[in-house]
Amino acid sequence: LTVIAFCDPEGPASPPAHLDAHCRARAAPCMVTLAHAVPTRAVRLPASRAPARSESRSSVKRFATTGDAKRETAGMAGTAGTDARPLRLVAVDMDGTLLRPDSTISDDTVGTLRRVHACGATVCVASGRPAATIRRYASQLGLGPIPAVCFNGACAMLLDGDDPANDVVWHVEHLSRDVVAQVLDVAEALDLPVQYCLPDKSVTAPVNAKQSALMDQFDALVGPEGHSERVPSLRPEAGSDAWPFPPPLKLIIITGSQSAADDVAVKARETLPPTTCHVIAAEVHTEFLMPGVDKSSGLRAAGAALGIDLAQAVAFGDANNDVEMLEACGLSYAMPNGRQRALEAADRVCRRDNASDGVASELADLLVEGAFGAAAAAPAAVEV
Repeated sequence: LTVIAFCDPEGPASPPAHLDAHCRARAAPCMVTLAHAVPTRAVRLPASRAPARSESRSSVKRFATTGDAKRETAGMAGTAGTDARPLRLVAVDMDGTLLRPDSTISDDTVGTLRRVHACGATVCVASGRPAATIRRYASQLGLGPIPAVCFNGACAMLLDGDDPANDVVWHVEHLSRDVVAQVLDVAEALDLPVQYCLPDKSVTAPVNAKQSALMDQFDALVGPEGHSERVPSLRPEAGSDAWPFPPPLKLIIITGSQSAADDVAVKARETLPPTTCHVIAAEVHTEFLMPGVDKSSGLRAAGAALGIDLAQAVAFGDANNDVEMLEACGLSYAMPNGRQRALEAADRVCRRDNASDGVASELADLLVEGAFGAAAAAPAAVEV
């Protein structure tokens, strides 16, 4: 792991209104912006592991993932017969979860997240996206700088929706050169392009028309902020040991379809065991990170910086890359149209999908139930 800034988890936590000043003050000795989060050396730290499910979910009763209106009682504040602590953190995936199919956030969802924020909880986005492609959504939420877990957990930061210069990076991890070389070998054998993800940009080096077309398709999906810069090569020149770019936060092999991504993940794991790297099959691509790096590890780093235990977090997700986060948080929801592993990992299933503001619907119910504390129980009108 490469730690850029890891704030004291024992320090006091402040309400969201003071989040910016609070986190910056605690990170001041080692504050950096994402553009400068390239270390001169890597520091290996013992990986923090999630407690067993029975331990981490002692206050939450698991119920069948049916998605109907009948719910078992969750042990959260505001629920009769329990003294559990209120929820303090909302960790939400972007694509397929918070975002509608047209990659927008509805006014209803924005308003609900603002209500959650107003009653003292912190809203954190947790995505495989790079920070640059999250920024406009953070600006739309209008909550000020927000915690963000980017690159599927390889980066945890305080993200300013309007000015990258104000970002604060708490934690960042990079792939080793050995793993980079092995992933590039896998992609070359499969004749597939690779996106090389750096903190402030992504680069790619397609070698034929097929690979160029796949990269164009992928760029269209992530939006203009996430477009990859075309470069001659991702490897050192012949006869040289000098790599053209710093170590990446992650590598992505672009496959063009979900079924192909699943197939590539299977083939990659034959060459790259879990001790070498973490392989994730995604929508139209397969991702590669260092072992132990996932959204839960990034969320723990963010939680440590904020002084929030993940037992007091509620998570929302829909895909394979959300599984560890759904398992790590005190309460979790999967989208009804999500991948099977996500459905199995979550405590509950949203009654509505992302096209129908499923996240907002469940958060509205939690607000009424008082899960964010007594102040959240009464509905409030928030201007959007």
